[in-house]
Amino acid sequence: MELKNAVTICLISLFSATLVLLIARALDLQAAARLEPQLARIVEELEALRQQGGITPAGNTGRMDAQRVTVYYLHSSARCVTCRAVESQTHEVLQSDFAAELKTGAVVWKPLNYEQPPADALAQKFGVTSFAVILAKMRGSETAEWKRLDRAGAMVGDKPRFAAYVRDELTKMVRPVESQPPAAFPGDQAETKDAVPEQAEKTPPVPDDLPIPQ
Repeated sequence: MELKNAVTICLISLFSATLVLLIARALDLQAAARLEPQLARIVEELEALRQQGGITPAGNTGRMDAQRVTVYYLHSSARCVTCRAVESQTHEVLQSDFAAELKTGAVVWKPLNYEQPPADALAQKFGVTSFAVILAKMRGSETAEWKRLDRAGAMVGDKPRFAAYVRDELTKMVRPVESQPPAAFPGDQAETKDAVPEQAEKTPPVPDDLPIPQ
């Protein structure tokens, strides 16, 4: 009798444990179903931020502490033809003339909507109220110097002139001209001698008809 009771208790315990496990799994599935839309939205937001340049790829993290130039293109949610042309032509200049720097991370391209964070803080910092190209020299996470290319919008209709403008301004920041060596002082080099040799003194010839003294 006692054995029968023990078996019954074991079966009841096993059934209870199985029932608890099934309930837990059902609750987990319900929780996962509730979280799935939120997780999908987070993934979409992270992907959009990565495409805008807000997330640095894993292979490029070494550049974050080094000196680099970030080319920002700040625009609003409402986009006009000129706004889109300035963005595309700026990107073309980077791809054609600064491909090596883009690959190494010395130049970073970041188009951002300044009506959305975190670009809204950048718009205030750079004084942007419309679309604008900003060149920012970065040291680590700090902006060492920056320049707003205010003539870009007026030049966009002339592609060669626009490209030359962006290229020249970016070159000044990415590839600064090396300083010229200091001028040599007069005492730094040995003085050169006169190229014309001195004329040796010559004794004038004695005329043959001079009288011989007695």
